[in-house]
Amino acid sequence: MAKSVSFASNPRNKPSPEDLDAFVHGGKEGEADSRQSTPAQALSAAATSSGAVVEQARIAEIPRPSAPSKVPMKRLTFDIPADLHRRMRIDCVSRGIDMAEDLRRILNENWPQKD
Repeated sequence: MAKSVSFASNPRNKPSPEDLDAFVHGGKEGEADSRQSTPAQALSAAATSSGAVVEQARIAEIPRPSAPSKVPMKRLTFDIPADLHRRMRIDCVSRGIDMAEDLRRILNENWPQKD
């Protein structure tokens, strides 16, 4: 005999696209979330909670990537050595740019658009 199971609709309220964008970009203006903290706040909390005397380093805010362009995009997935990925990530973070932006720049330099 087959068992019959019915599923109710998802009771959770789904966030609006605006709320999702706000979450991705760090929350709405003027809205503070006690669960989120800046890297400097996290360092301060860790130093305070451990009781250790820690010299607090000034942590620069990482700039957000530029707004996505309206150009249609395609996803490209490929494997690279872990060491190359690490070097690339460190370089991009030190320059304050997004890895994807830098890779697009490199690809455009090697394969420029023909007019």
